[in-house]
Amino acid sequence: MLAFIQVPPILPPQASQFAIEYDWLFWYITVVCVCAGAVVYGLLTYSCFKFAKREGVRPQRILGSNKLEFIWTIIPLIFFLSFFVWGTKLYNTAIKPTPSELPANAPEYFVVGKQWMWKVQHPTGQREINEITMPIDTPVRVTGTSEDVIHDFGIPAFRTKFDVVPGRYTSAWYHPNKLGTYHLFCDQYCGQGHSQMVGKVHVVSQSDYQEWLSGNMRNTRGELFVDGSPAWEGAKLFQRLGCLGCHNNESESRAPNLEGIAGTYRVVKGGEKVLADRKYIENSIRYPLEHIREGWAPIMPAFTRNLVTQAELIELTAYIMSLKPGDLPSRTESSPPPIGAKMENTLNPSPTPMPEPKKDSEPKKEPEMKK
Repeated sequence: MLAFIQVPPILPPQASQFAIEYDWLFWYITVVCVCAGAVVYGLLTYSCFKFAKREGVRPQRILGSNKLEFIWTIIPLIFFLSFFVWGTKLYNTAIKPTPSELPANAPEYFVVGKQWMWKVQHPTGQREINEITMPIDTPVRVTGTSEDVIHDFGIPAFRTKFDVVPGRYTSAWYHPNKLGTYHLFCDQYCGQGHSQMVGKVHVVSQSDYQEWLSGNMRNTRGELFVDGSPAWEGAKLFQRLGCLGCHNNESESRAPNLEGIAGTYRVVKGGEKVLADRKYIENSIRYPLEHIREGWAPIMPAFTRNLVTQAELIELTAYIMSLKPGDLPSRTESSPPPIGAKMENTLNPSPTPMPEPKKDSEPKKEPEMKK
């Protein structure tokens, strides 16, 4: 009957091992304090009725009890010491993890706080704004600083936060253990836009994380590849080298459309079918005459090592393999190139020459000097 009523959770989700241990301590302290408060207020209520003033009855004089004093001193002390010991253990875990909890080769993410945004850089160079993507079941370290004022990098689902201070590096570590997307907040008032300084933490599987790093997985905004990934760099190279002039999505293109070719079989001259894997794409760039697509002219030049380095070849291949139907932009004349692409030919594909000055039909005569 009341199934349609959704009760919001009391605490944020537990997305790390530290969050589980933290919540155990939180609920332990909460239960002890609630029970102690219930006992105190229960005895107070009982005493108010038991020892209330009555007509003709003199209240009994109580001189004290050493036994009672000992009991209500020792018992709270035991609970308070348990709070301290358990809390100190968790604090040491958060500040000084053991090598088994955080290995020396754990990936390190760099975070820069700025009014009012979070800039994140991955160990392999990929960059995010107000988002951070982490693999599940992998301990990671996050090191942060600030460009302006003190901010606080807080992830409620991990039950940790740390201040990022200008001119100083501070760090924390996480061990995500639950897939999902969680909140990222600035927990330190940092100015007028403090409430807007929010973001998302994405905990993904190991395979999805590798896909994300390579640029083959869309982010939450629907963008194909992440800033700084090989596919992101390859997209700039694709336009800078003029590949889009032939390999485009127009009907009159002079070369095959490359959208969605990864993992498919391509028919080449002679009727042979070749799997379009990474090796096939790299060879098609280096040695385009080796496998010529059926029905297309062999007009593609060979991009040798002096034109495309091995690192650039990997980036180009990553971009081509990431293309899905509809991802390839139109010609650069009609769509702006990404950051880093050469723009002199795209902004002014056919510069208009400056007009020559008009010549007079008759040469001007110089005025005669008066004698």
